[in-house]
Amino acid sequence: MLNPINEIKSNRPSSKPSFDLMDVPLWQEFLEGMTSSFGCLAVYDREGSILTSPTKTNIVCKAAMGTVQGAKLCKEYCLKAISKALNRGEPYIFECHTHQYSFAIPIILDKDVQLVIIGGFVYLSTEDIKRFHDKAGGYEMDESTISSFTSGINSLSPEKFNTIPNNVMALALPFFKGIYRKGMFEKRFYQMKSVFNVTSEFLQPVSQKDAYELALKTLGILFNVESASIAGRDGETSFRTYAAFGRNWDELYSLVIPGSIDIVNRVTATGKPEGSTDRDVLRKLAVPEGVHSIHLFPLQREGEIFSLLVIFNTTLGKDDINLISALCRQLSIFVENISLKEDKAKRLKVQSELYAASGAFSSLLEPEALYDMVLNKSIELVGAEQGSLMILDEKDMALAIKATKGINKAIVEDFKVRIGEGISGGVAERGTPLVVNDIEESPVPRKNRSRFKTKSFVSIPLKLNSRTIGVLNLSDKITGEIFSAEDRDLLLSFASYASIALDRGTYFKMSEELKSISITDHLTGLLNRRYLQERLFEETERAKRHKAPLTLFMIDIDDFKSFNDRYGHPAGDQILKTVAHAIQEEVRNIDVVARYGGEEFTVMLPTTSKTASMVIAERIRKGIEETPYWGPKIKAGEKVTISLGIATCPEDADSMEILIEQADRALFMAKTGGKNRVVSCV
Repeated sequence: MLNPINEIKSNRPSSKPSFDLMDVPLWQEFLEGMTSSFGCLAVYDREGSILTSPTKTNIVCKAAMGTVQGAKLCKEYCLKAISKALNRGEPYIFECHTHQYSFAIPIILDKDVQLVIIGGFVYLSTEDIKRFHDKAGGYEMDESTISSFTSGINSLSPEKFNTIPNNVMALALPFFKGIYRKGMFEKRFYQMKSVFNVTSEFLQPVSQKDAYELALKTLGILFNVESASIAGRDGETSFRTYAAFGRNWDELYSLVIPGSIDIVNRVTATGKPEGSTDRDVLRKLAVPEGVHSIHLFPLQREGEIFSLLVIFNTTLGKDDINLISALCRQLSIFVENISLKEDKAKRLKVQSELYAASGAFSSLLEPEALYDMVLNKSIELVGAEQGSLMILDEKDMALAIKATKGINKAIVEDFKVRIGEGISGGVAERGTPLVVNDIEESPVPRKNRSRFKTKSFVSIPLKLNSRTIGVLNLSDKITGEIFSAEDRDLLLSFASYASIALDRGTYFKMSEELKSISITDHLTGLLNRRYLQERLFEETERAKRHKAPLTLFMIDIDDFKSFNDRYGHPAGDQILKTVAHAIQEEVRNIDVVARYGGEEFTVMLPTTSKTASMVIAERIRKGIEETPYWGPKIKAGEKVTISLGIATCPEDADSMEILIEQADRALFMAKTGGKNRVVSCV
């Protein structure tokens, strides 16, 4: 697998917000050209470090800098001039220790990149030359040396000298700004390219944890981030760190971000990033010692904030924030795709559990054993420690406990709850599930709260059509976490099937009911039409919300009836299975392949454009055409071809029904246009 981090490390520019971004040889050439007109020029940074030495230095400066005392004084005067120029934001004229007049010109490119050009070093009068001549002995020079260079010095009038700093600034400032912008553009281009490379890595089959670590390392390298973390929701009101990078990364794992703080509230409410250096805010966040700034970036799924990217002690510009926000959006999409895979796995898990249970249910004659099985299966599905199954006695309209786990059954054997009374009675009356995240805020009587190890529990009604036949109560997740919406939905799915087994009047119909709601096609092993339509509705709504493409293939085997007539239905069945397998081999795990009916198949491709889908469709068509088909009655070399129709949401359709209609229309065009071809909706 590609590791973009290594590529970034090997090719990245310096992370210093300094002069590495600028073309130094170019500015050296520029200064040399100016030196011919304005005398010796040198460039310093704000700290007084020389960046570009002058190419032309007068004999006085050379002599003075050649002594210990002269070099010391020169440095002191330059540092003072640099400070004055930067503070004033305009040229500063000063007289140095050799009585020469010089100027310091500020070149402020941004708050972190500030240069100063120092130049001049001329005498404005013969008196100034004499003053230096009189004190030059302090620079360890003998009289003959002094006389040798002072006699050749030319003075400059004050009027002419005063025009030079502004002229130099007028020429230098736009030049330096231009090459700095060029350097910043190149840096930004590099960052954008690198972010694109990293986000493309999210398309690879990596785990959610690996994706988070990759994103954090990318921030550290590209944006010089000191430390960062990703914090996921911990209940409804806070966020807890589950990935960290950089300085004090180990301390960040103990950081819990309260949702009640204003800055967190704004980020979760608006979905926009925000930063702060306010000490009171940082104190409320309880950040590690040494943290003086914070930036929060939201990670969203289906419009909900599920995590926060937190960046510490890093100065970020507007462009940086935009790029990091783009990275967060791609990371959110990746996490959503992971969730979709997990949802699919959960659905399949439920179906597997149901099929396993259906076989076991059929062998159970004793109701007590059936009750225990339903309760144990539900506990296993969501990882609970204890629970109870209550069945409605329709004679007195009361719920009685029929099975328990983690609760002494003898204690509750005669315990009954009337419809409408208490937690279970209320769930039975309303026919809707109840999930409690915090028992302290629930209507559970205080005297009963001590039996719960955790703060969360769930109550699920068992229903047949609109009739409630019981209630399933579960508490104390093994992980210590709260019961989630996913847990609720999983139990509701299970409850609908378990209710069939529990109802004595429909017990013997259970097998047929389970078969009718099966999600697989018995011949090909593909998902069936019922499941496809369910998923397709969800995906079309998601595509419209996120403005992400969703493509649908309608596929038909060419001349299948003729094939059946020639070779018989068993051979036709073999063709159907072979084609189904060939289609599956050419698509991703997140794509959905289903048998639509007869010799017709469908493929649903989330987050896939029409252009990309055309390539996949052509690969499927060609692969099937080149696949040899054989059997006891099939002629050697027999070829099978398919026709494909393609439509994309929201480009071609804004609903599931219209998307199917458009793909079917494209398929018709492919069939009437000669078969064995791919046609997209236009």
